[in-house]
Amino acid sequence: MAMLYVAYCDASGKPSGCPVLTVGGAVAPIKKWTRLEKEWTAALRGEQLSEFHYTDFASGEGEFKGWKGDKHRRSRFLAVLQGIIKRDINKLFMASVEIDAWNEVNREYLMEEVFYSPYALCGYTVVKQVLKWAKGKAIKTPIEFIFEEGDDGWSGLVELCKRSSIVPIRLPKERAIPCQVADWIAWKNRTAATNALLKLNNTLAASYPDFENFKGILEDWESLNNVLVVPGTPGFYGREALLRTCKNSGIIKRSELATLRLGV
Repeated sequence: MAMLYVAYCDASGKPSGCPVLTVGGAVAPIKKWTRLEKEWTAALRGEQLSEFHYTDFASGEGEFKGWKGDKHRRSRFLAVLQGIIKRDINKLFMASVEIDAWNEVNREYLMEEVFYSPYALCGYTVVKQVLKWAKGKAIKTPIEFIFEEGDDGWSGLVELCKRSSIVPIRLPKERAIPCQVADWIAWKNRTAATNALLKLNNTLAASYPDFENFKGILEDWESLNNVLVVPGTPGFYGREALLRTCKNSGIIKRSELATLRLGV
């Protein structure tokens, strides 16, 4: 009997107020997801938690009030969740967009007309990463893609997925427990990317090379190894990557569109 796979995805960050928006994803057979959901729920209940949201965990807010100074409890709990991910997830995926870069390139090129939004672009990139992985693994059965609802840009993601004959599914938080894995991956990736960008910008603005910033950039990206307990596929859209995407996708400049409309 053919093995059926599902990819659960979630976003971290917003197109306004955050330097980076990231979508994370995790893929595994349905059998593994069923086991993960039971183990994950049991781990949460063991700590009297209803859900795991990494933003709350990192800031010590919500159900994690009182956890912030308890390093032993925090590290022990994360180790339990990491063990579950390692046992039950086949592959992790992530894609990030630098929001300022998106806005800059979108002012010059028809980015939002083709890729709709940073969320849609990141989500579709994760979908394409999963499909590429599946092809490499000779997986013949269709893969189901499930996203946690609540993020702006869903309609654009649906339109992009049509290009790969994919119909993504959106589920409410209470029915999308496995999306908490993707939330964790997305948060960690977004945070590492944000920190690296800040240090890179500080370095570029300095009048002399700041090697501590270069070292910090590498450390921020390497920090992902602490959560990527199974191989992960990252992707980052900065300005140059977005410009290459425009070129490779045949996206024209807004000035060229105006010329075409005038018939010049």
